[in-house]
Amino acid sequence: MAGAVDGRAVAITSGNVRNNHIPVGPIRDLFPTDSFGGGAKSAAGISITVELHTVGVFETDIATDKWILRIRAKGAIETFYKNIHAKDGTRLFFEKTGPRDFRISVVA
Repeated sequence: MAGAVDGRAVAITSGNVRNNHIPVGPIRDLFPTDSFGGGAKSAAGISITVELHTVGVFETDIATDKWILRIRAKGAIETFYKNIHAKDGTRLFFEKTGPRDFRISVVA
């Protein structure tokens, strides 16, 4: 029998889709606190690894000015949102696969 999955879900807004933001504020306790950084790239936290379902694996940190993942790979979040047909209310599941590793997929 499979073990329990360590993870949480969060709903996105139309603003998240429009601005290519992946929100993590409501589930920030899932992430290591040293991954939290400031709003500027120079104030980045220590990287975590995030797999965006259908897109790829990325190193990122969490920008605490907006509580979003700061994936800097051009077009990665936009492609993810297009692939999952994201819209206001779409729920994303954040699965913790390791101490600093996460997988994000859409909740069916």
